[in-house]
Amino acid sequence: MRASRFVPPLLAALSLFAAANEAHARYEGNFNLFVGRKWLNVGDWAPVDEQPQIGLMLAFAEERAPIHFSIDAFVSKDEAANADPTVDAPVKASSAEFAIGVRKIWKFGATRPHLGAGAEVVRVRQDLDGPSGPATREDRGYGAWIDAGVSWRLAGHLNLGIEARYSKVDANLGSGFVSREVAAGGFHLGVLLGYGW
Repeated sequence: MRASRFVPPLLAALSLFAAANEAHARYEGNFNLFVGRKWLNVGDWAPVDEQPQIGLMLAFAEERAPIHFSIDAFVSKDEAANADPTVDAPVKASSAEFAIGVRKIWKFGATRPHLGAGAEVVRVRQDLDGPSGPATREDRGYGAWIDAGVSWRLAGHLNLGIEARYSKVDANLGSGFVSREVAAGGFHLGVLLGYGW
């Protein structure tokens, strides 16, 4: 009798395990770390227009589906000496991006080129010191992105590749009644390292 009490929970656990394996088998995707740089508009962001960037990129779909759904997130940050020689404090700038969209991935053995596009939101911030003291400007903008790249599936599940991306987003870093529209997006280039299934 005591042994029979464990049969239903055991069967339930085995059923869940089998269902999880079956669901895993029905889906494929990639989860990659992006490490690279983001180039913003020089006129809007100099001297912090070239920023180191890191991100996470996820794409997944049912097996043999022609298009993958994608969710990407990136952060970048830089600082440089102030152009005003009378100010010792550096100029600092950062951006954070969250993007959703679709990505087409082709399979040629271990080689996997991809193209993608979608919508995104970007939050930018700029910190600087001027004659009137420190000032912080930040805003959020909405826009679109496109990307292209190629990765290689190595050792079963390891992804190694390169990624080029362009995002078109505008934000307002003005103060008070003064409006100053800037390009919050830019050109992104970096390497990919991650896991594919």
